[in-house]
Amino acid sequence: MCAVAIVLAACGKEPTGQVVAVVNGEEITQQELNAEIAELPGAPAGDKQAVRRQVLQQIIERRLMSQVAKEDGLDRDPTYIIRERRLKEELLVSMYGAKTADTVRVPDAAGVRKFITENPGRFSERTAYRVDQISFDMPSDPKILKELEADKTLAEVEASLKQFNLGYSKGQNTIDSGNVPPPIMKQILALPAGEPFIIPAQGKIVVSVITGQQPVPVSEQEAGPMAAQVMRAEDLGKLLRKRLDEAKTKANITYQDGFAPVAKKSPTKAATSGS
Repeated sequence: MCAVAIVLAACGKEPTGQVVAVVNGEEITQQELNAEIAELPGAPAGDKQAVRRQVLQQIIERRLMSQVAKEDGLDRDPTYIIRERRLKEELLVSMYGAKTADTVRVPDAAGVRKFITENPGRFSERTAYRVDQISFDMPSDPKILKELEADKTLAEVEASLKQFNLGYSKGQNTIDSGNVPPPIMKQILALPAGEPFIIPAQGKIVVSVITGQQPVPVSEQEAGPMAAQVMRAEDLGKLLRKRLDEAKTKANITYQDGFAPVAKKSPTKAATSGS
């Protein structure tokens, strides 16, 4: 009887006030609709009310399909529960980062000029480096990476990968000195000409060799705003790292045997180039 009463109460909901629609008892509010419109790429063109009706229909259709999925029991599927938790955590982290960014001060003019002077590779001496690359999946055996550190040319790297029966792909790319942390760029440029360097990237290992370069300096007019943006991003990163370290210090974290982080070792030549 209680279940019947709940269903009847849901069916009796009316879309009034801040509620723009009711889908099988689930309300869609003005706030939800406005948030959906705000995330559209570019400003909506044409009749605003027509746009609102169109976006509302999209929400309704999504809501209906989610209800169908729930009827099928997918909201109780372990995979759904894991992914839902991850998405919620990512959203919270993103919102916390945006909130924290509002507290990071805008650097003054003197600080910006000093930053530009101290980082010529990002501004006046910015350079696009052409590279030949070999990429492959991270090997399960760390000894393989140790072997690759001894290779002095890309051809030797390729020969080593064939020896270990590892699949790989070859290609060409560009590395922009403006997008690489200056200490890393300095280490890469300090290598002998033609010597490869390793950079981990999204679960893959990318071995590169510089084959050419093209200056792409940033004008004085563009350098100021770019430098201020980079400085704020770096300050935000440091602040978030500090908050994370504080949280780790206070946290009670226990690991099953074999899952605890491995103690950091001194960086090798290859790791230094890609860290």
